[in-house]
Amino acid sequence: MSTPRERTRDLYEELPGCARPPLISLPDPDDLESLERDLQGAKTHSLSFKTLRAVLNFLGFKKFQQSLTEDKLEGLLRRYDFRRINECAPALSATVNLADDPRGISPVERAATLLLAARQFYSEIRSGALVPDKHRGEVLEMGQYPNLFATSTIWEGRSRRPRIFKSTDTAHVIIAIGRQLYSLDLGELESGLSVGSLQEALRELVERAGNNPLHADEPSLGLLTCAKYETQRKAFRFLQKVGENRQTLQMLRHSVLTLCLDLDQMPESDGEAAHMAHSENLCNRWHHSSLQLVVFGNAKACAIFKFDACIDGNAMTRGAAEIQKRAARFPLQSQASPSVPVLPAATLLRCQIAPVHIRRAWKDVRSILDNQKATFEIRGVGRLFFKTCNVDPIPAFILALHLTFVHLTGKSARIAQMLTLSKYRCMGLTAAVVTTPEMKSFSQYMTGNEVRPDQAFALMLAAIDAQIEECRKARSHLPFSQLIPLFSYSLRGIRKIYGVVIVFTCWLIGIKWAAEVIVSHPSFFPEAPMLGRPGVRLPYVKYFGLHYRMLDDSIIVTMMPSLDWSIANAEVMSVLKKKLQDLKEMIGERKA
Repeated sequence: MSTPRERTRDLYEELPGCARPPLISLPDPDDLESLERDLQGAKTHSLSFKTLRAVLNFLGFKKFQQSLTEDKLEGLLRRYDFRRINECAPALSATVNLADDPRGISPVERAATLLLAARQFYSEIRSGALVPDKHRGEVLEMGQYPNLFATSTIWEGRSRRPRIFKSTDTAHVIIAIGRQLYSLDLGELESGLSVGSLQEALRELVERAGNNPLHADEPSLGLLTCAKYETQRKAFRFLQKVGENRQTLQMLRHSVLTLCLDLDQMPESDGEAAHMAHSENLCNRWHHSSLQLVVFGNAKACAIFKFDACIDGNAMTRGAAEIQKRAARFPLQSQASPSVPVLPAATLLRCQIAPVHIRRAWKDVRSILDNQKATFEIRGVGRLFFKTCNVDPIPAFILALHLTFVHLTGKSARIAQMLTLSKYRCMGLTAAVVTTPEMKSFSQYMTGNEVRPDQAFALMLAAIDAQIEECRKARSHLPFSQLIPLFSYSLRGIRKIYGVVIVFTCWLIGIKWAAEVIVSHPSFFPEAPMLGRPGVRLPYVKYFGLHYRMLDDSIIVTMMPSLDWSIANAEVMSVLKKKLQDLKEMIGERKA
């Protein structure tokens, strides 16, 4: 049950008037191949999976699956949280650049228009006025979009894990400025707030924060939200013991979004802006918020989305684009309209923080920070060329990436392509390991002494077809990696303990055979040109991860190395550019 002022416990909310996509199919419980694939296992080690399947069936897995009516399955999918990962927030959250406002406005004007645009977007989501996502004419799952607003992670009592909390509040926003947090009451969504009125409130707050800065030795509450769960668990348990702290934490959870004003920073490019927003000035963030808008001193802006608040890349990029489109349409006003009352002064949120928790948070955060350039644009090759040559551009890019890895290391890499399952109700992401035997054969041939265009082209097409088939299989049913936790969740009594052991075993198998490279290609919108996690290292991948956006004649890539990957980002991108050009020339020769 939800608590007072909590709008729901559903992770996927139903939007008014929005058609519901079908439920996903269940896998065959005896399908060992799918079990191995869904847990990212290796076929040469199938004995572990045979044993796991036998134990699952002994505990009643088949019976559980047979009992899953549509209503029961939907209820589980709508509420079960698959994303409770114990990692620092910058390694999980993702930053999206917002296109520059063409009007050349001030940072305060930019902040005001973005806040009003976000409120307008949230109102359309709540009312059902938002046009749904579609693929081939079919409506996709829209239940993640409410998670963009009034959604946060919270710690309660002695819990060992945070949970997702969705507030009914539509009036308050959190403002982070100068490492301090303020709560600003904008009134209800339908209050008719003007740009001018909000500008005045923000100008007053900027002046107030400048006159009352946080001393250099005073800790920042926002930094704690960047740390690992274990550090946060201890820190927020301590914070809850103090009455003033509890009041501050209540105000933080009952807010629509967070606005971070980094007015001392002036990024020169989109890549630099994303890097600054995502991995710098972490004391001026509130990563418990599902959406943070970051505005810099030159009016550049980014949005930071919380992946573990059940928000996928496509929802992030469309959400950012929708906010930017609306912000660019708001008329500018130099002063508050006399017909709209002046906003009340923002409330400074005070908190007593133990220095030991700040030290632990810094230790967590510094372990993942990476100062390399992370975002690159590869020009001269893109979606248009591949499509003109009747070659699927996404698998072609993956082939070039695999060739890059082979060139750099002399060995193959298990590449996991993140895929959306939003054509099904209450579904988010899955992964397909696309390093197939056909891909290995192609890479081996291309690194040989003699390469014939006809033979290379035939091997390339076979490798592309194999990738597409792996992705099709991954999208064909509810992955075992998600069905098994649902089974464990349904167990009771002593069987519950066995269920926990099973999930832990699956986790160990997943770690043992984890993907070595993770890639993602979210939807592209001109208002939100880039997405990534620049400036951090990923603790949950063996080699590296990357986000890529394929445009007509270029590819934008954001690189995130693992903790142990030692090859520079720039070197990886240089080789990747060369391999893409090699593919382009080989395809061009074959076409000629």
